[in-house]
Amino acid sequence: SSFLLMAGTITGSDSFEPQDAIILQNKDEVLIPLLLNELPTAKEFKDAISSLSPEQQRFAKSFRSMQLESSVFGVCVVQLKPQLEKLLGLPPDALTKEIGLTQDLLSLFIDYQIPSDLLSFDGSPDASVAQKVDAVKGYVKSVQEVIDSAKAKQLEEEVQKADMRAEVAFGGGAPLASAPFGVAGFATGASFGAASFGSAQSASAPKSTSLRSGARKLSKRSVRSAPSPPEPMYRLASPEDACVDDIMEYTSADMFEAEKETYDLIDDKAEQYSTSGTVSNKTGGEVMMDFTAIPKQLDSTFEQHDKDNALRTTKIKLGDVWTRMRQENLLTKVSKSTLDESTQKTEKNKAFDLLDALSRSGSLPIACAELHVVLGITHCFEKTVMGTVIEDNINPIEKVDRSMFMIASTIHGVSANALMEGAPEEKSLRLGTDGLLKS
Repeated sequence: SSFLLMAGTITGSDSFEPQDAIILQNKDEVLIPLLLNELPTAKEFKDAISSLSPEQQRFAKSFRSMQLESSVFGVCVVQLKPQLEKLLGLPPDALTKEIGLTQDLLSLFIDYQIPSDLLSFDGSPDASVAQKVDAVKGYVKSVQEVIDSAKAKQLEEEVQKADMRAEVAFGGGAPLASAPFGVAGFATGASFGAASFGSAQSASAPKSTSLRSGARKLSKRSVRSAPSPPEPMYRLASPEDACVDDIMEYTSADMFEAEKETYDLIDDKAEQYSTSGTVSNKTGGEVMMDFTAIPKQLDSTFEQHDKDNALRTTKIKLGDVWTRMRQENLLTKVSKSTLDESTQKTEKNKAFDLLDALSRSGSLPIACAELHVVLGITHCFEKTVMGTVIEDNINPIEKVDRSMFMIASTIHGVSANALMEGAPEEKSLRLGTDGLLKS
């Protein structure tokens, strides 16, 4: 099984803003620490702003309202296999037994950002499931052949460049005495295009000459009497247009710029998702619950019924260092690795690239997903458990039960009396929440 995990903040009734994301496949396990940031209680906040001016109080209340809205934590899980089937035009469960095909598709989307149009089934809708899967397999094989061909070509070019550098650096001869700095001309063992050089003693060229002009200055006698140079491993098509050093410098600069543009593109895409990316969960005409309004309702309820001033709204944030357990292949054991900030950013960019492919840049809804909404509330005690029970003569279990009923009653819009009805410990619960029931 493979799925995409996103964690972030619920920003509205139908929007989710992911802040971190990661792709989990097969036996992957990720341990993510959670950091809790407790906000002041409603009564503490009210006492803190009582001495401020009306303008300052309005600002403080608006700021606290934004804090409460941003305290709604969300975790979204996107199942990859069902979404792949929908993206490629395959029937449900068509990829259930196609493990290799599923892995190849994920690799093409994640590693190479192949457009889904090149892999989607576009044949007759009446075709059988086997025919549709075979067609997708053919598309995948064609794309992989193109990728393998490009890899082989690039490898051949890199080998040629390495041979050229080795020929220039270890050709065994000395550079022309009159050649300027930057001209890769050697007395022996070098041959560029149609030009051949003799011994260094017979070479004579002005200081401002280029490789081509230096070749013209060689005397016919020295060229004829010189031994035949070895066959070069690399030849320049146009020696008069560029020298070896210029080509090496140009290649390095091009590789650096290409790499820079690639990472800039990834960063831009991640920024696009982090600032404006939302996961809509609207269905036709259905009114959805605004989860960002719940913390405000809870804050008002705590201010009215929390006599101990013990309940605090808590913001949840992911830790800086994650731990992942992964088995790279069948021949290796499960290894443990640490994901720091830079690795997390790389994983997030991969996840957003895959999400962009699975949704066709937002045009295809994500139907196979689960959104879990988490509200953090902390019940604080001034003393330890023994100190609370023995010194203060307070039953902490009853206090926590009262807080739970207060929270559940606010979220579900049901009275605490209705929630207790029929419970196995209804009598003890009513004793512990007597004040809440009367209010």
